[in-house]
Amino acid sequence: MEYKMIEREKFQVVGVKKVFSFREGQNLVEIPKFWEQVWADGTMDQLEKLGNKEVANYMGICHVPEDLEPKQEMNYWIAIEHAGAAPEGMEVFEVPKFQWAVFKSVGALPEAIQQTWQNIFAEWFLTSGYKHAPGPEIEVYGPGDSTADDYECEVWIPVTQK
Repeated sequence: MEYKMIEREKFQVVGVKKVFSFREGQNLVEIPKFWEQVWADGTMDQLEKLGNKEVANYMGICHVPEDLEPKQEMNYWIAIEHAGAAPEGMEVFEVPKFQWAVFKSVGALPEAIQQTWQNIFAEWFLTSGYKHAPGPEIEVYGPGDSTADDYECEVWIPVTQK
């Protein structure tokens, strides 16, 4: 698998979140619907205006806080990096400092990124010499046609050495 290691200081994102269940793969069905909803309702336009960069990189952030049932539920954020206050209807999330394994995903969404996730956990972690650190997992989506066979995005996993 193609990946790179980066270290990133803590940073803040602003966005919207929902709780999703892992049971019977519900998250794999419901998260793409959540993305469709925020594109349709104008949330993505609001996020683009908040972005810290010239080209917006939207993020899907998977986070299991202590108050949710571990391995059963997670918060999923659709967010953008932003160093200010959250506008009405949105929330702030602080992403801690971590070493990240960053994996490139190429192909039409959601299939390509779901396959990348599967490969990370079924293959890469078994042979990499790294283990998952206790922190959020991030999908980073750049510009382009997300239904195209050559669409590129990334999966960021917080890691520590075994």
